Formats: sequence, C-alpha cells, structure tokens
Amino acid sequence: LQELCVTLNRVHSELGLLDEGSEIVIIREDIWRKTNTPQNQQIHMRMQAANGGAQDMGGCVEMLEIDVKGIKTWAHAYIVLDAPYRLLLGRPWQNLIHLSKSEDTEHIYVTI
Repeated sequence: LQELCVTLNRVHSELGLLDEGSEIVIIREDIWRKTNTPQNQQIHMRMQAANGGAQDMGGCVEMLEIDVKGIKTWAHAYIVLDAPYRLLLGRPWQNLIHLSKSEDTEHIYVTI
C-alpha cells in the first residue's frame, strides 16, 4: 500500500493510505478532531474489515476537503475510534480523482 500526502480541510496535513480494497474513506477520530469539521452522528455504518472482523463507525464527516498538492477533492469520511491507519483513502475516492499508478524497478508513480 502506498501513502499520499494530503491536506484536510485546509488545516491539517496527513499521510493518506491508498487502499484499493476499501470501498469508503475512513478517518481516525484523533485525526478528524484536527480538521475542525463537524460530524453527522445520524449517519452510522458497520465496517467489515479485511480480517473478517466488524467495527462500528462513529459518524460521518460529510464532504471533507482532501487537497492533493493543490487539487481539491471532497469525500464523505467515516470516523473510527481506533485503527492501525490514520486516514484510509478507498477505491471510490481514487476513481473520483482518476488516480493511476505505474512503477518501474525503483519507484512507484502516482498520477492524478
């Protein structure tokens, strides 16, 4: 998995984990708090993890601004209390921004 440096809501820089197997954007609660964005507690979701477990989401940040080197994008980000990652950028977000990857023997290139 690769990481991408992004700025969230113009106030917090973060490394986002590019996960092609995820169907949503997930933000850990401590990182969400740094963005100064409201959460919609009426939106709930239960996530099925890759390891077969399940985890309840703690609400949703609607239209979180995710800036990639001056390219502004927005996504609904679901909040989790604890995760081994800080920000997970799933496949729908990657498709939205037309993200593509290529590699050679020494590097992986990410294009938006």
